Amino acid sequence: MRISTTIFLIFLLSGLGTYYYLSGNSTGGGQTRLVPTYILTLPEGEAVSALRIHNQISQETMFLKRKSTGWFFESPISYPAEDFLVEGMVRALTLSRRERRLPFQEGVGKEFGFDSPAVKIEIVTGGKPGPRTLLVGEESPAGAGFFARWEGEDEYFLIPHQVKASLERSVYSLRQKKLFRLRWEEVTWMHVRLEKKQFRVEKVGEKWRWSIPPLKGEIPVEKVSDLIYSFQSLYIKEFLDGVEGAEKDFGLQASRAFLAAGGRAGKMEKLVLGMRAKGKEALYARREKEKLVLLVSEQNVKSLLEMLEVTFQELQHGGEGKASGDSGKDPALVASGGEKSV
Repeated sequence: MRISTTIFLIFLLSGLGTYYYLSGNSTGGGQTRLVPTYILTLPEGEAVSALRIHNQISQETMFLKRKSTGWFFESPISYPAEDFLVEGMVRALTLSRRERRLPFQEGVGKEFGFDSPAVKIEIVTGGKPGPRTLLVGEESPAGAGFFARWEGEDEYFLIPHQVKASLERSVYSLRQKKLFRLRWEEVTWMHVRLEKKQFRVEKVGEKWRWSIPPLKGEIPVEKVSDLIYSFQSLYIKEFLDGVEGAEKDFGLQASRAFLAAGGRAGKMEKLVLGMRAKGKEALYARREKEKLVLLVSEQNVKSLLEMLEVTFQELQHGGEGKASGDSGKDPALVASGGEKSV
């Protein structure tokens, strides 16, 4: 047999062997079992309903559950999670392929980092089988990815670096940081009270108008869009867990400064603003119906106030951008000496 023919047969047999392994071997009934090639394969119509993740490096364990309103932390905190980030973790598992799949033999788990995995993630779905646990171990010597395996399966494989990175997110990174959770297409009013000033805009019918201070005329749609965007762009800078009972220490107990917005059916959200956080360039804050103390960027809040002032002046003076010094001043705050906290 010629050498070229021998080489061809070797490649052919290698290809057939690989195909045989990836496709699964024959069962007693003569049917072929298809082995999934994605990291996580879900039956049609089935979805991930919960995730329990342990990060060995940060020593954080979190339990996330999918609710009708989105993903939510059940532990170590009780708080909404960033939906797009959690969904990104799930998609990373369901859309990424298992690379370099090899049979797993008991007793070699330590060699690949499975005895003390860097990341351990339990997947819960509504169907069968029950919860499945993915172990992510050491990086491969060639740096092509990280070793991983599902508990109970007879193979291990490599997962891409970016998949491991998506699974290593901290509790803070997955925590929802939007200050306002409203559906902004349903918002019909916005209200700001800060630094001796007060502004409120309202949607009357299909037109937006200035109600505090009262101002005749319609607010242009582009100006309303800018204001809504400024509200949407407000994020939590830091969560102060464990200090809920110290409101008076942060100027929140008697504060009259706030940001608020609301819509139809009485839905509204209000953020109470307190003192400046020393050395943080932030303000203490809390949602009206929650005890958790937050830090929000002082610069972003002031930028929102400045936008309101400028917009009001432009409308008041037909675009000249000039107005008397009292424009937007809140008589009640002026009389009381203003907000000492902010």
